[in-house]
Amino acid sequence: MKKLMSLKRKKVHNRKCCKVSWCNELKAFNANAFCETHQQYKQYASNATVRPWLMYKIEKVVNNDLICEHCGLDMIKHYKNANLKAIITAMDVDHINPLIKGTPEGEQPSNYQLLCKMCHIIKSYEEGDYTPKIHKNDNK
Repeated sequence: MKKLMSLKRKKVHNRKCCKVSWCNELKAFNANAFCETHQQYKQYASNATVRPWLMYKIEKVVNNDLICEHCGLDMIKHYKNANLKAIITAMDVDHINPLIKGTPEGEQPSNYQLLCKMCHIIKSYEEGDYTPKIHKNDNK
């Protein structure tokens, strides 16, 4: 019975917290899923409830931290005259460990890295993301 009660309490607590898995803030008043901060970010990523890594990307944009975490390319310094939206589009959030993507552990900032498109393409190719599943074992 105690175990059931603790599960119920956790469930209630989770419904009151921001849906962003690494945020411990309470939901904003009249908000369905997010705290005040992430509710503001939602306007830039309306599908963030099903794609949590978008909130990570927005946090990087807000902190003016658009540097490829692999090659070190600082997109803002390198493309001084470029439109910010174009720079943001040129960056991808990569799951460091793709095997845990979609799990609570996999959808944390510790499993995300912001990469330029070129680094992301190369990493994805090396991991076999472009290989059809029926041929993945053939390449090893």
